[in-house]
Amino acid sequence: MDIKERVAGFLFGDVIERQVQAAVKVVDDRWWRQVSGVAGPQDKPWYELVDDFADALEAWRTNPLALRIVGLTTDYVVGNGITVSSEIGYLDDFIQAFWHHRKNRMPLRLYRWCDELTRAGELFIVLQTNPADGMSYVRQIPAAKIDKIETDENDLERELRYHEVTAKSGGRWWSAEDIEGPEVLHYAINRPVGAVRGQSDLAPLLPWLRRYKEWLEDRVRVNRFRNAFLWKVTVKGAVGGDLAGKRSQYAKAPEPGSIIVTDENETWETVQPRIEAHEARDDGKALRLMVAAGAGIPLHFLAEGESATRATAAEMGGPTWRHYEHRQLFFCQMLLDVVSRVIERAQHLGRVPMPRGGDLRLSYQVQRVAEEESEALAKAVGEVVKALVVMKEQGWITDRLAMEMIYKFAGQKVDINALLEELKEAEDEIQMSEEWLRREFGSARALAIHMAKTHGERRSHSKGVTGPPELRQALKALGIAPQKVLSFKIYDDRVVIIEGPGGKKRVWQKPKEEVVRSGR
Repeated sequence: MDIKERVAGFLFGDVIERQVQAAVKVVDDRWWRQVSGVAGPQDKPWYELVDDFADALEAWRTNPLALRIVGLTTDYVVGNGITVSSEIGYLDDFIQAFWHHRKNRMPLRLYRWCDELTRAGELFIVLQTNPADGMSYVRQIPAAKIDKIETDENDLERELRYHEVTAKSGGRWWSAEDIEGPEVLHYAINRPVGAVRGQSDLAPLLPWLRRYKEWLEDRVRVNRFRNAFLWKVTVKGAVGGDLAGKRSQYAKAPEPGSIIVTDENETWETVQPRIEAHEARDDGKALRLMVAAGAGIPLHFLAEGESATRATAAEMGGPTWRHYEHRQLFFCQMLLDVVSRVIERAQHLGRVPMPRGGDLRLSYQVQRVAEEESEALAKAVGEVVKALVVMKEQGWITDRLAMEMIYKFAGQKVDINALLEELKEAEDEIQMSEEWLRREFGSARALAIHMAKTHGERRSHSKGVTGPPELRQALKALGIAPQKVLSFKIYDDRVVIIEGPGGKKRVWQKPKEEVVRSGR
């Protein structure tokens, strides 16, 4: 040790020691988290997650209550099916091809996905894309096989890759951001802030499901033995081998309904266990209540109809419907994310063009959770609309306020500004189309006559129709008779037609390979 090290140790030894210990602790903690498989500060260790996955799966397979709780969630979240679509024609065609492809079969796969999400608390979806046509295929990895998740050091919500435990040594890593090769999409529920892994809906219920199962098995045993009895035979004045002879004689108990004949030296009587367990009914109900409360459902959802009247059951269903609606919203947004990623991978390969502005215009269609509430709401909304119409006619309310009130009453979140802009755009389309009609033909009737004549010429003499070629293609594609056109407008990517007599709006998306001329 030279003079510099001695001086530094004498003056700053304690500071250097603290910094070294802190650095060693950081390194130790980092490697300890990797070994335990913990990705976030609030995540459970890997060995606990494995136990949770195994217990939830075993309960779903063997416990009727657990099976029904998972099934109820899927029944209300997925309902009679979920579909995803796009307002852009060629994108919608691609989505439907992906949705119904024989290797995807999404309408059937949705039920398994919802079951797994409820049972395991998370989904790991694998996307693999065929470079020939840009079509992607979906598969799943059981959550119990993902033991490590690597995230960005500065962003816990940005997941980079996942490690799958396989039969081969070392397992397999899956990328979360590989748009060209196979990649994994991860979705989790019941995830606290600071955690990456989700938690099963059954996890808090497992101890109580197990206790209720044990209690029920005990009740079955009690009921079985409570009705059991033994024959006690008393022999008076028995000597020598009399008792041994009697044991041999009565080695087989008499059958029910048989007659026993004895003398005064032999007495028969029955012995039964004194089991008093009539008060156990309340104990079982308390256990069921704990399970139902943890699942967020009333007892009559578990086939215990006598626990509530119809009016009480209707009131108790409110929180349950809200829970299922929240889960339905998460599940549908997850599907939109999956479809968006599928389209991005196809666009990267040049198989699907990018729409103008990058907006895919995706939406989903799903059955409402509470059908009876939907019918009542529809009737109530109809009455409110009538009242608002009267108020508007009297000048007591504006269009914007009326729209805000009706959508708020219906419980729908709608961007009023965007809706007003869309209505204004549709009105402008009609006005601009009418101006074009007056300039070119003088009236809509003149246009109908002109289109009928040119359409007849094309049938008779195989001549092309004069006028806008895009309009002719749109009419043919949509199956609209020329004489039914009230107005129209031609855009770069679509043709909007107002069809009579009711003024129905029809839209035809131009083929992607068509050369579009703007400024018409």
